[in-house]
Amino acid sequence: MEPGAVSRCGWQRWQGKSNSCFRHWPVRALFVVMGWVLACGIGVVLWRGALQSMEDELLLKCENRKEVLKSEVENSLNASFVILGLTASVPELDENMWVNFASRTLFLRPNVRRLVYVERVLASQRPAFEKKWNTSILFVDDKGAVVIRENNDTEYSPIVFETDDEHYRFVDSGAYPLYRNAIDAARDTGLFTLSPITPRRPANSWYMGAYLAYYGPGRDYTSFSSIEARRNACIGYVGSVFNATDVFYRVLLRFTDDVDMDVVAVFVVDPASGLYPYYNCSATSSSCALPLFDPAHRASEVSKAAVSWGYGTQQFEVRCLPKHNLTLLALRAVIAWPLLMSLVVIFFSIIVYLVLKRMEAIEKDVVVMERMNEDLKLAKLAAEAADKAKSNFLATVSHEIRTPMNGVIGMTNLLMGTELTTQQLEYVKVAQASGNSLIALINDVLDLSKIEAGRMELESVAFNIRREVDNVFHLFDETVQQKKIEMSMLVHDTVPTCIVGDPGRFRQVLGNLIGNSLKFTKEGSILVCVRVMDHNQEDISDFTTINMGQKTAAPGDIQLSQVLPNETLSQVGVDKPGSRKGDTPPRLSIQPDSEGNCKEAVELWRKWELKTTSSNPHSNYFTIVTSVEDTGIGIPHHLEHRLFQPFSQANSSTSREHGGTGIGLSICQKLVKLMNGEITVMSKVGAGSVFEFTLPVRAPDVSEGGKPCCSAFPVDDKRLNGMHVILLDSNLVRQEVSASYLRCLGIHVELAEDVQSTLEILKTGGTKIQAILIDLEGFPGAYITPLACSIRNMSTLKALPVLALSLGLSPAVESALKDSGVSYIVNKPLRYSTLASVLLEAIGISSKASTKKPNKVNYDAKILSGKRLLVVMFSSH
Repeated sequence: MEPGAVSRCGWQRWQGKSNSCFRHWPVRALFVVMGWVLACGIGVVLWRGALQSMEDELLLKCENRKEVLKSEVENSLNASFVILGLTASVPELDENMWVNFASRTLFLRPNVRRLVYVERVLASQRPAFEKKWNTSILFVDDKGAVVIRENNDTEYSPIVFETDDEHYRFVDSGAYPLYRNAIDAARDTGLFTLSPITPRRPANSWYMGAYLAYYGPGRDYTSFSSIEARRNACIGYVGSVFNATDVFYRVLLRFTDDVDMDVVAVFVVDPASGLYPYYNCSATSSSCALPLFDPAHRASEVSKAAVSWGYGTQQFEVRCLPKHNLTLLALRAVIAWPLLMSLVVIFFSIIVYLVLKRMEAIEKDVVVMERMNEDLKLAKLAAEAADKAKSNFLATVSHEIRTPMNGVIGMTNLLMGTELTTQQLEYVKVAQASGNSLIALINDVLDLSKIEAGRMELESVAFNIRREVDNVFHLFDETVQQKKIEMSMLVHDTVPTCIVGDPGRFRQVLGNLIGNSLKFTKEGSILVCVRVMDHNQEDISDFTTINMGQKTAAPGDIQLSQVLPNETLSQVGVDKPGSRKGDTPPRLSIQPDSEGNCKEAVELWRKWELKTTSSNPHSNYFTIVTSVEDTGIGIPHHLEHRLFQPFSQANSSTSREHGGTGIGLSICQKLVKLMNGEITVMSKVGAGSVFEFTLPVRAPDVSEGGKPCCSAFPVDDKRLNGMHVILLDSNLVRQEVSASYLRCLGIHVELAEDVQSTLEILKTGGTKIQAILIDLEGFPGAYITPLACSIRNMSTLKALPVLALSLGLSPAVESALKDSGVSYIVNKPLRYSTLASVLLEAIGISSKASTKKPNKVNYDAKILSGKRLLVVMFSSH
């Protein structure tokens, strides 16, 4: 028996035992009871924790109320003793000054209104004190009568100054035991002390006295090292009387809206003070507390949450009593847990039973699923083999179809060179256009199949990027002339002349993007902008990690890392969008209201420099950024995700109106990813689109840099080097495009935006200027005539050639322009060779004869007429 069969049998035996066990009701009942007991035990633990948490929370709230009350009392007393500063700073203090200062500082002590100054008088100093104030030290007896204080004490504490609401001037405060202890404690400690609570009108109001000793100007209790020294230095006391009941109510009344507890504040009587009878407390009682704040009348109840604090021998206590029974509250909070767990146990037992029953059916289903999985694996292998065979077949058949199609196109080309009627020539042109479209489709399908089959190979050779862009432009000359669309190339001056990469794939990607732009642009312009990215050090290190393998490869070798299967295209050597960062010149735009079509953007473009120096070991590695912008129909934002899907277009009506199969952009994306780059699109409906792709490349080695492809472009003629011209155009971006062509030919360009600035340049440096170029898109013919007349009126500039740049003019317009003074007309799109030839002719130098034969006449047809040819074809398969 197989091991898998043994394990299944063991599992079935275990499953059978489990089922038989759980089928007995006593076992289930025992299981439920044990779960319920466990739930109750957990509930008790939770109840105790909840009860302790509630008690801790109650104690914390009580501590908070105590701190608020304590700080309020201390703030009131500290504000009262500010008057010590008056006593220290005014030696000759009188009663009026005292009353005036106390009334002015009343806002600092809203809870303390009564202030007195008590002078310390020793028994030997009493006669002098009474003579000074012309009165005797007084005493108020139990009947309220004011009598002279007996001369039977070692020192006295008469009130010298008082506020308007006190009428006890020169009464000895130390004659009363309730106050004498507090006065003596203030004298010996130097801290403020409180006297016991005493009743006053109105009823149920309790007052306390507070005292602070005065030792003279600039001296406090820290100035003395002993109690005896403080006692001898004491001069007097500042005393205050405050309504303790009012203060406690004012503070604690803020918390009466608490729904969980009641707050009680009491004054705790010191058992050693002998004041129990004074506060109607039993002499046998263990404690005596006088309620100062008790709105709920619960002062007699015992509270676990009680906090106390004191000032000297006077003690206060704040008690917090819950409004509800905490035990019941804690029980109510946790009672749901045992019930919930009991239900869970019951439901769990039911679920276990159902699960065990279901597992029997699952065991049978597993066997069926295993058989199905085996069938699916075999089907998957067969599908993969069929897909691979399809790709191989498609690649082979596409190659075989392309060979006879090239023969068909060649024959139509020869046929066009023979004598044909107009109708026959039209038929041949249609056949040739259809053949070219079919060849383009076959090439796209062949490339797509190569990529999917993982057989796409990339070259690593040195090439001139300006020449490649110019060659791509040449492919669309006829279409541009027919549609009257302005197509321009703008390559930044910092872009290296020669780079190492795959020129064929670069042309393919750029040609596809330009072809798409021409297809969807009925009028307007197309701008191809090529820039270089200046990487920072961190980006360069990431970049070179990908491309270091190319440095050791010989020119033209195929890189193994670039031959990738289709399933790894999105993972190997491809940056995520926006992952590669660096500094680039601003992308100039042909859109009138965009950020790239303004004077500031053009100035930044002209001033931008490549900061990566040759001292950097990685300076040979950089990124080329190429963008294709058009003024076509644009792409809706919600359809942009479909652009790069094979055989898919953004809009289903697009293929009917403009044609195409929808695989061009998909091939572009895959090729760019293969070359470790990325491609993005930005579009606005009705305004146009911008396709931009980046390609990591490197500068050629010494052995590669000497090849003809790495020389400056164009290389046909050096006779224009050093020539000075004026370029007149009102559109700065279009002006920069034309200027880049001229600078590439070695010409010094003076830029002008209007006629006035052109004339000023001619007046200041007219002898250096050898030609004037005017773009008719920015300056129509009506503006050129006055300029040409002004130039012809200058004696030194009569022979100065004036060249006009246009998209193609009618013979009548051309004749009018030449009559107005225009020497030559250069048709767009600009070509280096055409522009160089016209300029050479304008300055009187004969240009080299062109060896290119006209497209409309096929001389080979006449030469080969009647001849017999041997055609030999080699097949690679």
